[in-house]
Parts: sequence; structure tokens; C-alpha cells
Amino acid sequence: MNSENVLGLCVAAVLLLCIPTKSDFESDVLISHNIFRIKHGCPIFYLDDDFSTECKKYAEKLAKEEALKHSAANGTYGENLCYTTDQAELCVQMWYDEVKDYDFDKAEYSPATRHFTQLIWKATESLGVGQATSSSGRHFVVARYKPAGNTEGKFKENVPRALSFGHSIHTSKYFTLFSWLFPALPMQTF
Repeated sequence: MNSENVLGLCVAAVLLLCIPTKSDFESDVLISHNIFRIKHGCPIFYLDDDFSTECKKYAEKLAKEEALKHSAANGTYGENLCYTTDQAELCVQMWYDEVKDYDFDKAEYSPATRHFTQLIWKATESLGVGQATSSSGRHFVVARYKPAGNTEGKFKENVPRALSFGHSIHTSKYFTLFSWLFPALPMQTF
């Protein structure tokens, strides 16, 4: 078995082990986060049940108020918010898409990329997620991260560039296995 096959099996095993026996939403959001984190060589998140309960309560508050506003985290955790009338899991893709505006050479905070940098932040270990639907049909999504990211002076070591797996990744068994395991997730080229 060559190293590419071993890598593929390891990634698949790690992702499957991190899937909690929670809702499809929580599992999908966790997997989406971890796919992007692996793409950048960052450790995977684990889902914190208590943290997710807090996120769900806050999402319900936002849905009731029909407003998107950050909580008073006071630096104890990072927070990404989103609302959509489509699949709530697409919020993770929208946060990640800020990568196109991030300057890896400067490696500093930018309001335009703060969701991406929090999602990828290497030193962050746990994730809490919650969602609620408003009376108008909007899905409010709350994702919280511990420890918080986006710390001034720490971007270089915590927001790495995407790994380069080389051209062969597109035809490999690893890529095929990855696509087969997660067919509904938006896949970007590694």
C-alpha cells in the first residue's frame, strides 16, 4: 500500500471518528469544518455538546429577534454567525470562501476574512454549533470556537496556507474515497 492510499485511509478514518451521534446538522457542520482544516494542515475539531447547547439557545434568540448580532464573548470563545434561507450547512462554505481575500504574506486580522481565519485557526480545539429557524424561514447558525482565534500577532502560526498535494490527487483513490464519503459537501480543489 503506497503512502497516498495510507493518507487517504487515515483522513477518512479520522473524519469518521469525529462524527458524533448528534443531529445531521451538527455532523455536517463538524465535517465541513474539519475538511477545510485538514486542507490547511490544522488539527480537526471535536464537537463540544455543552457548547453546542449554548449555540442552539443563542441561535433561537437570534431567530426570534430576526437579527444577526454577536454575543458578548469577551474573548472566551470565537464566534461565526450566519443566516440563510438555503441549507444551513452552506454557512461554513461561505465562511471558508473568505480565503480568497486573505493575505497569507501579511498574516494579520482583517474584518473581510475574520470568519475564514477563525474557522482555520490552528490553536482552536473545540467547536459548538446550533441553528434555529425564524418565523420568516431564515436559518440562523451559530458556530463557536474554543479557544478563540483571531488573536493579534498570532496569525502566521495559526492560519497556514492550504497544503499542496500535487496534481495526482485528482485521480487518486484518496480523492475518489473522499468524494464518495462526502458527496453532498461542496468540494474544492486541493
